[in-house]
Amino acid sequence: MKGKILVIDDEELVIKTIERLLSKEGYDVISVRNGQEAIRKVGEMDFDLLITDIRMPGMNGIETIRQIRNQLKIKGKPQIPEICITGFANNELNRQARELGVVGYIYKPFDLGDFLFCVKKNLA
Repeated sequence: MKGKILVIDDEELVIKTIERLLSKEGYDVISVRNGQEAIRKVGEMDFDLLITDIRMPGMNGIETIRQIRNQLKIKGKPQIPEICITGFANNELNRQARELGVVGYIYKPFDLGDFLFCVKKNLA
């Protein structure tokens, strides 16, 4: 297994596409539909990479990343690299993601080759 990836997105089609693509590449993919589920999963198991949508109902991707980072810090675990995906050009959320220092920022619909390159580059 190449690495364990947590995918956080509220859109079923996006989740299925990413799961299929990454599984075919040999990654272990766990998917959740919202930030609360993601935080719970990170508490239960270790991941090598997080891929999160920015705009989701309830807790957005930025807040999800902040809470996961805080949880990892409290437990003395290293930060997990994060890739943000979004279908919306929201300058404020884009700025916040960049300030957080996420390793990738990809707009939907994304090119599968570019997406895979970003994943592989951050799991080396």
